[in-house]
Amino acid sequence: MLEIDRKIYSFKIKEVWFSEYPFDVRDCDAVIFRECKNNVEMDGFNKEEFTTLIIDLTQDLDQIFQDMSDSYRKNIRKAEKEGIVIKRNENYEAFYKINEDFRKQKKLPPSNIDINYMKKYGTLFTAEIEGEVIAGSLNLEDSKNIRGLLGASKRLESDKRMKRLIADANKLITWEEIKYAKSKGLVEYDLGGYYTGSVKDEEKERINYFKKGFGGRIVTHYIYKKDYSMFYRLAKSLHRSMNKMKYNLCL
Repeated sequence: MLEIDRKIYSFKIKEVWFSEYPFDVRDCDAVIFRECKNNVEMDGFNKEEFTTLIIDLTQDLDQIFQDMSDSYRKNIRKAEKEGIVIKRNENYEAFYKINEDFRKQKKLPPSNIDINYMKKYGTLFTAEIEGEVIAGSLNLEDSKNIRGLLGASKRLESDKRMKRLIADANKLITWEEIKYAKSKGLVEYDLGGYYTGSVKDEEKERINYFKKGFGGRIVTHYIYKKDYSMFYRLAKSLHRSMNKMKYNLCL
């Protein structure tokens, strides 16, 4: 289990990852349990389903590699031959910049994960080619689980060779994460979500396609949320109303 303390303005929010069940906590305005494996009803908690893709790390490493698609195994070997180097818990500033640029180009909202958060809670893997950082992935872990939280790369490069290198580097990063987790005796690798919605979403389906190439099985986990502070509930309600108003004004 991993506990993360965050502040949103003056409010204290506790995030709990990988707990089997939700439970009440003290000294915070709200608590969020993420990646709970059990479906329960808890007084005062709101529950959401979350679908993700899990790789069983209790298997032999050779078996995990063989369960990947043929093309992924080839891409990983090509990345190694091209001299792509994977580093762990380095290049924080470079990855932060890549992520910020990537989100702007994709017109995504800014990330709420800063460098201090990465260093304190995360395990960062980055890929370099000839000293240049081209991709990275931030993970959260506890004594049994590792989960992909944030990934970004220089995907929008116009150079064809660099595009291919980046695509291969992303697969090599995931493979190195799996090997790292396996070496630590962790039991599950969570690829960080798998879209199963009924509404067609080409972007999310492309991400699904990327993740599915690594094998694994689709599972349902649960998110539990509970607000303890009346002022926090009011602030959330006001924030939602302002966002809705902003959206309506843009129509």
